[in-house]
Amino acid sequence: MRKILFALAPAVSLALLLAARADDPGDLEEVFKKVDAKAETLKDLKAEFRQEKKMKIRKRPLVAKGKISVKKAEAGTRICWESWDIDPDTDKASDPQRLLVLGDEHLLIAWNLEEKTGERTDLGKGKFEVAEFLSIGGSLSGLKKSFNIELSARPAEGKGWELKLTPTSERMKLFIKELRMEIDPKEWIVSRIFALEAGGDTIDIRLSKFEMNAGVDEEVFKVPAGVKLEDVKMDGK
Repeated sequence: MRKILFALAPAVSLALLLAARADDPGDLEEVFKKVDAKAETLKDLKAEFRQEKKMKIRKRPLVAKGKISVKKAEAGTRICWESWDIDPDTDKASDPQRLLVLGDEHLLIAWNLEEKTGERTDLGKGKFEVAEFLSIGGSLSGLKKSFNIELSARPAEGKGWELKLTPTSERMKLFIKELRMEIDPKEWIVSRIFALEAGGDTIDIRLSKFEMNAGVDEEVFKVPAGVKLEDVKMDGK
């Protein structure tokens, strides 16, 4: 049910790039300033994504596609991930899922659209900062609370700025060994996310077709009538 949960963290991290290392702290601060400034102009954001999860116990990766909708407000950012499993051979979609991060309510809700069953987690009680899920279209500064952040590569052809994030909190180390995030040098938003999980599995998300300040349908943030949700606690808490 939480197959993309920790890929969201600093929505949520990307595949290793081969560009030269860039250690200049001035460059890193400039990237932070540009991303944070762009985040200030965004009221909402929509994008498409493709995700690959590679697991030690499987020869082939798990592939999913979907859409992300983000709406920002003073009470808290709302994020909706809609995803479908994809057969790598036929590109056939199946198992539709929806995951909500409701920052204003401190809730994480995930359910299967066909089975109409899912889970609801109180992020406040779980002591899992909502800000850790809000990097896409949001400020990067909040990530400094839980990660050491380095600038690992400058933009190259077809690639953006790459940030390497290493968990500093013991809680985050339960889930994540390393995160990498690619920042689009024109739009100054996260365009790729890569997570190396504590168990050695990896999640790689690539975002595209961004729409900014075009409006988001409020219905995507609502759980339809008839969906049965089980209240659960955050893993490892």
